[in-house]
Amino acid sequence: MAALCTHTRRLMGRVRQQLAPYCTPLGSSARRLPALPVLSQASLSQTSLLSEQLPHYHHQDCVSLQLDRRWLGNAGTEQLLAELLAAFIQQPAGSVSGLMRLRNVIARPLGLRTSSLGCPVSSLLSDAPAQRFAQRFPVLASAVTANQAQVILGADDRHLQFRSCVGVQREGDTITYQLATRVYCRNLFGHLYMGLVDPVHRHFIAPKMLRTAVTCMLEDALSNDTAAMGTVAAR
Repeated sequence: MAALCTHTRRLMGRVRQQLAPYCTPLGSSARRLPALPVLSQASLSQTSLLSEQLPHYHHQDCVSLQLDRRWLGNAGTEQLLAELLAAFIQQPAGSVSGLMRLRNVIARPLGLRTSSLGCPVSSLLSDAPAQRFAQRFPVLASAVTANQAQVILGADDRHLQFRSCVGVQREGDTITYQLATRVYCRNLFGHLYMGLVDPVHRHFIAPKMLRTAVTCMLEDALSNDTAAMGTVAAR
């Protein structure tokens, strides 16, 4: 039943992504989704858990997105991060999923890992014993404070090792979401692979995945607000 629920939510998420350009959000124009520019940076934040992972790495990228906290109410950082991880799984970016299907066709004969999710978060589908964030998501490490929550995801393959840090930080009236990735290449094929993948990952896959997941969270928040207002009106 859990698998069926996840599959159904993922399918509906893809349908919603396709219909989004043709639909007008409910409510006044003030409640329409805000612009979600994704910023790319070369360095990690000083508090990033990723700085402790793969010290001898060959690739690193980091994308972030800032949002007015009023869009998501007073939820704590652990809840916000759990909702973001769920959005990565349940409503992945359709264009990234298409690239992953192509990658899987090429990788499977080579004996490499395959996944329906983009590599930064693909280990969320792992069944291997691991720490569980929010009693649900398999992670390699996690840290939660009142102002920040982070998890480390990752996996090892024949040609490379990757570690990703997904984080949420509250600072004043701003919520910052971040997705950072490090890769260590284990052999020549790994270096060739990352030479091809790096520009696409840095400029398309990581920004698209983060923006899609946060958009999903905002749409759910707006839907809940609309439902709540309908209930009050009915009373």
